[in-house]
Amino acid sequence: MKLLLTFAAGVIAASGFAPFNFWIAPILALAIWFSLIKDLIFQKRIIGSYLFGLGLLLPSQYWTGIYVGNTPWLVLCFAQASFYILPGIFVRRKARFNSFVFAGSFVGVELLLRTIPFTGFGWSRIGFTQIDSPIAAIYPVGGVVFVSFIIAFLSATRRFLPLVIALSIVGLANFVPDQIEQKNSIRIALVQGGVPELGLGFNSTPKEVFNRHLEQTKKLSTGNELIIWPENSVDIDINTNPEVYKEIVEQSVRTSSPILVGGVTKSPDGLRNQSILFNSKAQQIYTKRYLTPFGEYLPLRNIAEAVSPYAKEITDFAAGQEDTKFKISNFTFQTLICYELINDVFRDSLTSDFLVVQTNNATFGDTSQLEQELNIARVRSMETGRNVAYVSTTGVTSFISNNGTILQQIPKFTPNSLIGQIDTVDGTTLTQDYGKYIEALFLILLLLLTILRRVKK
Repeated sequence: MKLLLTFAAGVIAASGFAPFNFWIAPILALAIWFSLIKDLIFQKRIIGSYLFGLGLLLPSQYWTGIYVGNTPWLVLCFAQASFYILPGIFVRRKARFNSFVFAGSFVGVELLLRTIPFTGFGWSRIGFTQIDSPIAAIYPVGGVVFVSFIIAFLSATRRFLPLVIALSIVGLANFVPDQIEQKNSIRIALVQGGVPELGLGFNSTPKEVFNRHLEQTKKLSTGNELIIWPENSVDIDINTNPEVYKEIVEQSVRTSSPILVGGVTKSPDGLRNQSILFNSKAQQIYTKRYLTPFGEYLPLRNIAEAVSPYAKEITDFAAGQEDTKFKISNFTFQTLICYELINDVFRDSLTSDFLVVQTNNATFGDTSQLEQELNIARVRSMETGRNVAYVSTTGVTSFISNNGTILQQIPKFTPNSLIGQIDTVDGTTLTQDYGKYIEALFLILLLLLTILRRVKK
């Protein structure tokens, strides 16, 4: 019975993600999980922890199979659920420091989620669920990892003093001096042009996605300091289609605004997913660095080609090697392209005046993936202290303040443009300065506690 309840606890934890956004649910779910496994024998702790992971991942990541069938979704979830056995390994029956051990090993779970296999898939990290909770104050101080640790620790502690200390950390985070200095505001237009059809065939008609974004741009007047299109908004190669190139430049000249577009181009090394800034010409380019496994490149290609005749037809994308800080007159910005949003490594280098996130959500239809990705962008805004211009082909295009608040938004699947003011800032957060050490610190302490337990035993 306890094992079945661990699966149910995982399902409860999943309701912390969109579309439900019950931020309290993961805290309660982890408390149930810990209570159920702490007195079990080793084998049952492992099984119960695996079932918790399965209960969490299956509902929160169901959208991964929306157009490609259930097999990829099930394989992903059943494989990733194995990471959740870590607390089952480290927690001991009636042992001291169990609450810290549970929290530290949970940090290890989310490290595995975001790193392996094939660069990981850390989408369903509990640390992303607290953007609307009081615990959100931790994001600019310690980042997603610290939030995950605090949630797990609060869920597991049964003693008064540790509970007070953890809650005090959350409270004090609200009073940490702000290292971010606001400068001036600029006017930006975000274009959500839409696609002819949702799904993998969103770009099956050449130039249709481009024409839809061009149509919305033609409705814009002058006065914007930047116009931003989403990822894949130019659905044919700009470099081999001079007419498309010319039309973008014409709109840039007409509106007196630089235009940032997203498109796929060809190179000798493979396809490139790029952000290209147009003014009188394509002056600045960013190439996506963090590629999506199976979506933008094929891992274990030799094995895949031996197993599937279709594998040879898949062309790998070439990863970019450099960060690009786009510069326009008196401001700078950096862009993340879709999947890059979940990579903690990029967070610390986001030091420009504001942040752009370009994404194409058409391949996930009308699922909670759209809102889940938006919430991750809100978390990144708090971690970096940057205001965010979030632009999607299908939604949910938004302006996000650096405290994670959505300021303006276009309803999903509604072709339109969103014009707003975005504040430019200077400085870095504590998370950007020191956040990269927190994960290692918790894991080292977990290791030391484990060694100490064995020595005493």
